[in-house]
Amino acid sequence: MILQSLLGPVDPASALTGLIGLSVLSFFVSGVLSAAYRWYFREPIPRGLAALFGVGAVALYLNTVGLLGRVIGTPGGDPFDAAGIGINLLTLFGAFVATVPGRRVGDGLRSEFTAAAGARELNAGVSRALRGVARLSAVELPAAEDIEDMPSHDPVPEAVKAELGGKTLLFPRANADSIHDRLTTRLKEDYNVGYVDAEIDADGTVTFLALGSRLAGIGPTLGPGTCAVAVEADPASDAGPGDVVQVWTVPEAAPIIPEAAEPPEAVPDGASEAEQPRRVTTAELRATAGETVTLVVDENDADALSPDRRYRLLTLPVAAGTDREFASLLRAADETLGVVELPEGSPLAGVTLADLDATVVAVRDPGGALDSLPAGERALAVGDAVYAIGRPDVLRSLEERARPADAGSS
Repeated sequence: MILQSLLGPVDPASALTGLIGLSVLSFFVSGVLSAAYRWYFREPIPRGLAALFGVGAVALYLNTVGLLGRVIGTPGGDPFDAAGIGINLLTLFGAFVATVPGRRVGDGLRSEFTAAAGARELNAGVSRALRGVARLSAVELPAAEDIEDMPSHDPVPEAVKAELGGKTLLFPRANADSIHDRLTTRLKEDYNVGYVDAEIDADGTVTFLALGSRLAGIGPTLGPGTCAVAVEADPASDAGPGDVVQVWTVPEAAPIIPEAAEPPEAVPDGASEAEQPRRVTTAELRATAGETVTLVVDENDADALSPDRRYRLLTLPVAAGTDREFASLLRAADETLGVVELPEGSPLAGVTLADLDATVVAVRDPGGALDSLPAGERALAVGDAVYAIGRPDVLRSLEERARPADAGSS
């Protein structure tokens, strides 16, 4: 009786049906919007935004179909009827409540549909049944604190490690090697990672992960038998990294020779032997910082350069060498250069180069002799230094094979 007196001429059954129907409309609108928002922005939709669109859809219906229908369709209908206003407010409240589960369901369905469509990344876990139906392989990354930095490479930002820590990546089901390649490509393209060293077990868990942004310094680009030396010099104004230069001493009692002039061929009258300019070596210019110049020289000529003496550099009109071009290509490739030395008791002693997974470009024996591009039948010996090119995980595996068994157990 009380409800009938409040509603007046309004039918309670039709009012309840309208309330439920419009709540379902709000649920549907908020769910669809949540799924679309998650797909586009890859994060949950704000609660207020989902509620605004869900309730807005119901309010649009009430102000068009409901209100106009009451005025036009019902003769003598009053748009300001108290019972109608009360039902509208109750309907809007029900629509607001329906947006809460609609937002959750839409966000959850977006994750499941993404996995079924072959998505490669999920923050939340995916059911095993769905993985089997969609034929996906899930790769779980280790926690952020377990992601290591690669030696000889600049570390990746900590924010990248925090974003990758504990994340599950999905790939089309394939063998372990294919998943490893897909994981490496995924991390490089989407997270701006330069180098990836990963080990994946049979169930898709990453047991080891090391990341690096790029090769650090010039050390990895130095060829066998060369080293980098910083000296005080007066380089030519047009000299740049990669140029081949001659290193000349500067007479202590004589002024510096102009850049355009050539070193004197003979000792001036009255000049001592110490004042005579002489050529020390030929080097490659790598970097300049004021009067400090970094040169790449043969390791046998490094002792001839003194940190207490000033030098002058003469640029030679020759093209960059193939070693420099090779170093530039190596920086852009997935592979890198590593040096592995065979200590006493190394299991690799007596193993031929053809049995190694990496590409060997040179071998230096204990006496210092360098064998470039050795044949695959060459057997390794204790004390050899192997210069190999390969992916970081291949080089790390080669280093582990070169260690003696007692060193690995300790």
